[in-house]
Amino acid sequence: MLMIDTPTLEVSGQLEYPAHNEELNRLLCAAVVSKSFRNMLLDNPEVAVASGYQGESFNLTTEDRSWLLSTRSTSLVDLAANMAVYQQNIRQDQTLRIPAKTAEHLVRVN
Repeated sequence: MLMIDTPTLEVSGQLEYPAHNEELNRLLCAAVVSKSFRNMLLDNPEVAVASGYQGESFNLTTEDRSWLLSTRSTSLVDLAANMAVYQQNIRQDQTLRIPAKTAEHLVRVN
């Protein structure tokens, strides 16, 4: 039996995946179910976000708010497509940093 000493990573701490864009997703859902909210969102997104939907507020990040106010969508389909591209770009830009330390580990090779 051959024993090989190989380093492995032992993750310490807790992984937290940010729910980035969750508020934008909620905003889109509200636009899907309410024609009046959808029209307000397309015509004046700043007012739509400030007004909220059925007592619910939208807590957008500064980056998300800037994106929403700068996008000029003419339909819900257009807004959803632009949002998908925006969210994909955000995911590519983010780096997950996990604190890790090496731990001794023996592997059995037969």
